[in-house]
Amino acid sequence: IIDDLSRLARGIQAHWELRELITQAGGELVSPSIEFGTDSDSKLIENTRASVAQHQREKKAEQTKDRVRARVQDGYWVFWAPRGYKFTSSKGQGRVLVRNEPLASIIAEGMEGFASRRFETQVELKRFFESQPEFPKDFANGEIRNQRVKDILTQPLYAGYVALPKWSVSLREGQHE
Repeated sequence: IIDDLSRLARGIQAHWELRELITQAGGELVSPSIEFGTDSDSKLIENTRASVAQHQREKKAEQTKDRVRARVQDGYWVFWAPRGYKFTSSKGQGRVLVRNEPLASIIAEGMEGFASRRFETQVELKRFFESQPEFPKDFANGEIRNQRVKDILTQPLYAGYVALPKWSVSLREGQHE
């Protein structure tokens, strides 16, 4: 039982594959809003509705991607908030990244220490982060992953920039501290 044809599958090919599997299993697809039939006219209508549903999903995905791209082009980060940041609502700006203390200060100190060569290697920076009780640990023994340190050092957000190369948004100044 489905409420709407668009709830059955994400695409027209998957729709018909699922319909065939349901039939082969001895099941029957029913809906309070659609009457399914086996004649050519019923199949045409179902095919048209499934095609329209697929188009609507694809169009919505395109529009969402365009809005996300435009937001990042304006300097706003829209994905997950990295460690040391959180999202807050700002009048006239929507959701914006703000520092999340005390973690933001720990990361800033670590990055400044790495830049000034106080920490000469990523391992030394990792040890610094591990020595901070407020820094979230990856393992029960108090360690963090090496990848976590690399991610922090290579994330443009920590330097005040945003970028989204996979969607052709080059590095630009961010609208966050």
